[in-house]
Amino acid sequence: MLKKLLPFLFLLCVCPLLAQVSVLSVTDEDKHSQKEDFWHTFEYFILTESGNGGKCQATRVAKNWFVTAAHCVVNRCEKGCTLQIDLLEQPVSVLIQAKHTDKKPIIFIHPKYNDKERIVVAHDFALLHVDVANAPAVYYSRPTKAQPRNKGISRTAFQNYLKQNPTAQREFNRALRPDLPPLLMFDNVTKRIDRKLSVVSIFDGKRGILQNPNPSDYVKELGFAYTKNFGVREGMSGSGVMTNTGELAGIISSYLSVKTPAQNKNEQYFMFTVFNSELTSFMEEVMGSDYYKIDRKDATPNYVTRSPKNHQEIIEAVQKMNSKK
Repeated sequence: MLKKLLPFLFLLCVCPLLAQVSVLSVTDEDKHSQKEDFWHTFEYFILTESGNGGKCQATRVAKNWFVTAAHCVVNRCEKGCTLQIDLLEQPVSVLIQAKHTDKKPIIFIHPKYNDKERIVVAHDFALLHVDVANAPAVYYSRPTKAQPRNKGISRTAFQNYLKQNPTAQREFNRALRPDLPPLLMFDNVTKRIDRKLSVVSIFDGKRGILQNPNPSDYVKELGFAYTKNFGVREGMSGSGVMTNTGELAGIISSYLSVKTPAQNKNEQYFMFTVFNSELTSFMEEVMGSDYYKIDRKDATPNYVTRSPKNHQEIIEAVQKMNSKK
């Protein structure tokens, strides 16, 4: 459970996950191995009328569009909320603000998302419509030993900080105009992802990269992909799962502990949505012409290979969880 010390900003732990999977490496390219490669991904905070909110992550896929996990926003924003997207990893940063209401929605949740089920990964997907360049902004400096709380500053002070710090200026420019990742489009066929996968974790503005040494598989019966958990923790839900060649394969959703009879121990798995026809049809409907501006690549045949497992263990575990009242 995290708390942002900004007076008006509160963070709750939102069941998130980090994903990275190292599978068969088909290239020496490594486009998403450093935090500088993830300037399309941001930490955001949810503010409600009561002041309580949550923290998740989102990946920018078009000029004014982000993708995130539905479970981050579905209940907190049912009666309206404000999103604050933190743009910089610097002692001084800026929060872009975007308000969601029934009359002027900016949050769009996949229609098949059902929060009554325990495992809802396949449709745990939402779009955020935020005009980053023109949205209201809050400028602040992060805590220090001398200043134990976040402190609001003026826009002029923020601009002066950028002028005096070329690294911060470059970071800000990339946050406003990032290199947007292409979507990796999956057929509804069980396959092993033939790439290394990674995700970025962002807490209090600090970024870290996790790379998974385990294989990951998309399972037709489940409608989502999974791999062994390798350090996923709360606060990362909604972050993009990236290939080492720069494609956005899916969105961090949740994890599941499964007892394996062979080893007689619990194995924790990380689960993430992928861009199959159900997700992309929803994106096309909501985004309209903006959807066609996104670069897309078919996963088959170049990004996947035959899966050597039947995945029955995790299929039964998911079915068992969803059958519980």
